[in-house]
Amino acid sequence: MNDTVKSRWESVYRKTEYKVMLDSGTITLRIGQYDAELERRLREQTHMRREWYIITPCNPRSELARSELNLFYFNELRYELETRAGNWIQALNCDPTQEWPDEPGFLLADADRVWVMDLGERFYQNALVTAKIGEAPRLLWLNP
Repeated sequence: MNDTVKSRWESVYRKTEYKVMLDSGTITLRIGQYDAELERRLREQTHMRREWYIITPCNPRSELARSELNLFYFNELRYELETRAGNWIQALNCDPTQEWPDEPGFLLADADRVWVMDLGERFYQNALVTAKIGEAPRLLWLNP
């Protein structure tokens, strides 16, 4: 990962609220903050055993894209997930200051790490959000 990109975006990504749409209601995950109750609810719906990842295809390289283009990317990623067996649910990355538009995406439970990182790189994302069971969410930086 390019250190300039990381230094420019890390604080922004850390402030972002990562919302996951569960059947029982939306939960909000934050970088560096472990919440056992939210994890329990997430595990209950996804039957996760190891870890999860949040990925969005929107605004590649953190450059604002037109809403029509972001919708196209979202549908492309959704198609990719639908054609591969796996456990995923919708997510939404939200800037609490509302200076940046919400970015729809997905939480993938127990997915193959290499495949998820490849997806992130194919959709030109700088980083993913991930956590293992019992750990706080963290950023997983990708290669440019």
